[in-house]
Amino acid sequence: MDSELIIPTEIPWDIIKGKELEELLYWLFDEMGAKDIEWRIGGQGNGASDGGRDLELSFYVSSPDGELTKQKWWIEAKGRKSTVEPAEVHSALFNISNKQDVDVIVIATNSNFSNPTRDWVKEWQSNNPKIKVKLWERTELENLCSKNPLSIIRLYSKALSLQGQLEVIRTKFWNYSTLSDKPTLIKLWQNRSELKISPQSLLALTTSEINNGNINQRSWCMFVDNELLIETLSNGLINFLYLIFRADEAGTKQEPIIKSFSYLILICCKKVGKNGTINILTNIWNVTDREYPREIQTMILEPIINQLQIELSDVCINDCNRVSQDKIELSEDEVEQYWFRTKIQENIIEEKKDVLRIESHTEPCKIGFTLSRENGCPLVRDDEAHHNLKSFIETISDVMDFRSNQHANI
Repeated sequence: MDSELIIPTEIPWDIIKGKELEELLYWLFDEMGAKDIEWRIGGQGNGASDGGRDLELSFYVSSPDGELTKQKWWIEAKGRKSTVEPAEVHSALFNISNKQDVDVIVIATNSNFSNPTRDWVKEWQSNNPKIKVKLWERTELENLCSKNPLSIIRLYSKALSLQGQLEVIRTKFWNYSTLSDKPTLIKLWQNRSELKISPQSLLALTTSEINNGNINQRSWCMFVDNELLIETLSNGLINFLYLIFRADEAGTKQEPIIKSFSYLILICCKKVGKNGTINILTNIWNVTDREYPREIQTMILEPIINQLQIELSDVCINDCNRVSQDKIELSEDEVEQYWFRTKIQENIIEEKKDVLRIESHTEPCKIGFTLSRENGCPLVRDDEAHHNLKSFIETISDVMDFRSNQHANI
């Protein structure tokens, strides 16, 4: 599964040198389970003294009888445009040859080592059996990064596959209460058939769409099968309080999470039916080791049901002859498009709002700009001059000075 998260050819190996390579190795070893990691940054720039290694860390290896033995590793990073010079490898092994407490040395590069260098290292190894030497070149690093993708996720998001991007959305939502952006949601929706969607991923997608995207255009729960839909609703409700408390700790809004669950229940009614949905909401609390007293069940479900009731009242009362009421939650456009979320929308075109603009060429500008038929208002004009940074800053400064003084005199 992890190998599907990374596109190795998209990792920018040619520019991963110096501290970038050291940072990549730091997070790679962190994900591999290394302990006591020390990044030996001796000063500013690439020439900083590092005492013969860039990273120092430990692994604890289990013996057959279960005892843990500490292994000390030294890591040397050699970022290069071409093959690593043999002298650099010789120097690294010379620095470590008298170190009695070092068990493994890794010399890692974004490029490669020559065959003569590898032969020389084998000979050195035979004369120095106590210290294990590992030469990691680009192919080894690609393989390790594919098995341990979080190091790439942290540093080079463009190297993520579509599945990798979905994994980031899931992780950020559940661990940090962070939601995905609209462009990523659109790209994933366009390639949704290629994705392996888990219940945790589906909840992250729907919450992100509700807050940053458009759940009426990209109704993820209509796309997935009923089994995944039910598991997402069930698993999500069991973890509802965790998600709400996590959002509170992160200083993010709780509303998108609540709205996401109201959406899940709505789609469950559509696809599973009312009796099936009632059964889920009633019996879910009995299939977990944790105890959910009636008061806790009510605490979880009440804000979700209230949200769904408000949305449906806005939609239903909109053309009702019996009840007249101001809209509580939804805008006019949201009311009009609400039931789109119960369908799969194909060939979606992102709508742009039409704006009616009339400009008189005879009235003077209050700000004092010199305007003409050919040279209209700079705030509504869409040409190269408008996008010139100097011109734009001058324009907004003049507008601000005039309008703020005008406001001060009111």
